[in-house]
Amino acid sequence: MAILLILLPLLAWLLWRWLRPDGARPSPALLVALAVTLVLVAAAGLWLRQTRTGQAGADYVPPSLGADGRVIPSHLEPAR
Repeated sequence: MAILLILLPLLAWLLWRWLRPDGARPSPALLVALAVTLVLVAAAGLWLRQTRTGQAGADYVPPSLGADGRVIPSHLEPAR
């Protein structure tokens, strides 16, 4: 559902381009560029979903400084 909210402005703009009074259509190059962009964004979203998944109910622990001054990266801890 959220993806529809993200795409709504793009779809509204394309509809406006097709229905405007002078009848000009978007160029094929523009449509190809939009399609390639949408495919790349979808692929990036799927990749992030696959690589950044955690255990359901796990607690997020933000980065912090250790006693020796080193940064401890963020991580997920099992729910208590």
